[in-house]
Amino acid sequence: MSFMTRMAAAFKGEVRADELEAYRRAGGLVYTELERAEALRARLAVEGVNLWHGPQAAAGQLLCTWNAFVLQAIGEHLLDADYAADPSTVGYVPQVTALQVDACFAQVEGWVSRARQAAGNSRYLVEKEVLLPADLPEWAEASPCPLPHLHGMLAASRAIRRHAEVALGVFEQTVADADRHRYALERLRQLAAEAATAADYAEGLLDADPAPRMHEAIEQRLQRALEIYYHLGQLIAMPGLIGGYRGPGVRQVVPPANLKVADVRDFDPWCLTDPQKRSFWQADPRARQAIKEMWEYDPAPALTLRIQAEIDAARESGAITFAIDAQGKPFGCYYCCPWSAIYLVRRPVVVGGRALRAMQQFTLEVSAEDMPKGGPFKREIIVSSFRPTNRIDYCDPDGLHGD
Repeated sequence: MSFMTRMAAAFKGEVRADELEAYRRAGGLVYTELERAEALRARLAVEGVNLWHGPQAAAGQLLCTWNAFVLQAIGEHLLDADYAADPSTVGYVPQVTALQVDACFAQVEGWVSRARQAAGNSRYLVEKEVLLPADLPEWAEASPCPLPHLHGMLAASRAIRRHAEVALGVFEQTVADADRHRYALERLRQLAAEAATAADYAEGLLDADPAPRMHEAIEQRLQRALEIYYHLGQLIAMPGLIGGYRGPGVRQVVPPANLKVADVRDFDPWCLTDPQKRSFWQADPRARQAIKEMWEYDPAPALTLRIQAEIDAARESGAITFAIDAQGKPFGCYYCCPWSAIYLVRRPVVVGGRALRAMQQFTLEVSAEDMPKGGPFKREIIVSSFRPTNRIDYCDPDGLHGD
């Protein structure tokens, strides 16, 4: 990056996209999987295989590949649109774009892995791992949303739309008992029409060089189009989902079950720590002191224990699980005291008052670090795309920190 590029980016408040570009390159394998999935779709059509009654692993391969493709496409088009709009800051993007691209790229590997598992194991059922159809990651917020970001969303919707319309056309040709599935086919056509209309309307507004006050209206339509296309591709791949589908953003939240809250007068002070790493931290004298002080400063320990109880109940019910990497190894714990586990959401659930979507990663942050300086006690659910780090922070309110 040249000095002038760095200066221009700093002036505009943009952030480096090095890591995002690395994940873009790694995610390029999506297109090989997409070619395989489209070949599979064509072969099934030639053989007259109806996906309502066909092999479930094949349906899973198509679905998972579709999800990986959509996420990769959104991320790539957002980056490319920003670079094209301002060549002077290529390699840097606005914060909202960085957050959205990161959220999309973070899920690509998981879906590619599932697609390959389905391709290699005829008994593999992705629906046992995650609630389907899966939702897109949460949308990053900015007011107003940068114009290049909107153009990137529009470009992504065009690319995804082309693939969705081809997939729908092939699917319709394979439905031998169309009369029996007439409602389902009409529902798919309706969704395709709704997504296309939202995207077309947004494109019309963008062509008019809209004022900033119009950006939100355009953004909402593009978000709607992309959400519908994401679901449409999954429904085409696995039509058994159509009957229970109610539309994007309409998903019943799964409440924690069998909630048992620890007694605030007698509880394990290590209950917030990742159980997979608990013994490691218990052997560290500085960690023991940090945990002790955290609870001493906590103004509402009952509330903290309640949130942890919700997490434990959600995990016991299968709504969440410990996050693992592509090799099946646990992500490990959050880097600061109390070193909570990193979780993956398998189906929608509310934890600590926050509604979480399937495929999101989250952890519980609890810290008294800022209280001696007059700051608040921190107790919140953090949703992010977590990355490995060697950093350790004891978050000691009395100023004892690790590096």
